Parts: sequence; C-alpha cells; structure tokens
Amino acid sequence: MNVGLQKTSLVNYPHRLAAAVFLPGCNLRCPYCYNTELACASVLNGPVCKPHSSEANDYVPIEKVYEHIEKRKAVLQGLVISGGEALLSPALPELILRAKRAGLAVKLDTNGLLPDALSAILQDEALCPDMIALDIKTNPSRYDELGMCRIGDAARTGWTAEAAVTQTIALLQQPENFCRPVEIEYRTVLVPPLVQADDISAIAALLSPDSRWFFAPFLPGHCLNPAWNNIRPYTDAETTQLIALAQTKVPHSCLR
Repeated sequence: MNVGLQKTSLVNYPHRLAAAVFLPGCNLRCPYCYNTELACASVLNGPVCKPHSSEANDYVPIEKVYEHIEKRKAVLQGLVISGGEALLSPALPELILRAKRAGLAVKLDTNGLLPDALSAILQDEALCPDMIALDIKTNPSRYDELGMCRIGDAARTGWTAEAAVTQTIALLQQPENFCRPVEIEYRTVLVPPLVQADDISAIAALLSPDSRWFFAPFLPGHCLNPAWNNIRPYTDAETTQLIALAQTKVPHSCLR
C-alpha cells in the first residue's frame, strides 16, 4: 500500500513535533477537495509512488512509514493519521500500534461517516488515539451535497451521511464511553456554498459549549470539481462575522 508521508510537521498535531501519514481512499467526494489523487485512490493500494520527486509530502510504501517511525522515535512526539478517510484503511490498527510502541502520541483525523468503527477504536485500550480531530464539512443535513463514495464494508453500515455525522458528534461528547481520556477538536473549512450562517448555527447546536472548534479558509485552485476553483472565498470581514456567530454558542471557536 502506498500512502502520503510528511516526515515532520509542527502544525498537524497541536503542541507536538509529529510525522503525518495520509491513508488512501475516501467515502466522500467533496467538490472542493484539494487532495484528489489520494482521496480517489484504492484503499488497498493507494496512489502511484513518485520515487524521484522532491516534494516534502510524497507517496511511499507504508513500510517506509514504519521505518521512519522507528528511526525518528527519539525526536518525534506524535503521529498524525489522516486521509482520505483513515478509518477505511486496513492499515490503521498496525499504524497505531507501531506508533504507540515507539512512544508516540497518536492523533486521528476523520470525517465522521463511520461512527461504529470510531466507537470500536475509542473502546480499545491498545488502539485508542490520544486525540481525535473531526472534520465537519457542513450542516449534517447537507452532506448529500458533498458526493458519496461507498467503499467495501463501509457501504453496508446502514447509516445515512446525516445520521452518521450526527452520531459521531454525539459520540465524541460522551467521554464516559472512551476507554481513557481523549483530546477532541472539531474543524470546518469555510467554503461559501456549503458553510453559511444557517449552517454554522446548525453545527453549533450539536456541539457542547466547551468544545474546541477551529475554522480554516477555503483556498480554491486545486479542487476536485474544477468549477469550484471559481468560487470566491469569504472576505476577512465575512470570515470574522461567521466565527463570531459560532462563538455565541461555542466560545472556543477561532480561525486556525
């Protein structure tokens, strides 16, 4: 299996020097996705490696990730496991175990469409991550606008997208169901057609007031759907207004 690897990052795991691995395959087809090659790749095989590339975030066989963890475990403080959608990958358990054996904290990024798989990991002492970051794309009632891709067993979960995301948000606010304490954060990209004032209010209503909710600007240019490259991002004033709205329900909401 080929995966994306960022050998060193100061931004993907808050307050930790971390490596980041990007597992292939995704069950969403967000029109603004900028990581199309990885998201659309086979869950089992991943994208084509570029062995002579000078890019910092290249595709490598997953064995190279294992080697990097072992080689740099004295320097690294954490491993970020992202995607695609990491919970789809059969490689996820082994990655978590190897990171933990190396003494690294584990942060898992997810889109929330697989609540049963996430719940199972959160109740497994050996696999439970130290941090979960949930990407909330828009109001859960609008997830069908994103485009879905049913992959393997994930296609047979019985969840609608709206119900799955809503259940995941509820799950992450019930720490008594975790096998140990887990740090939680929520993230939303401010994509104008998908995240408007009504959507902010709908998402905020699902989050507890003490949640940590981080926003990122929409940056067109490499969207999965080329038409979305023509969408104007929010201005600074519009962004400030939306975040202020979020703060009325979730005070710890800010631009990252």
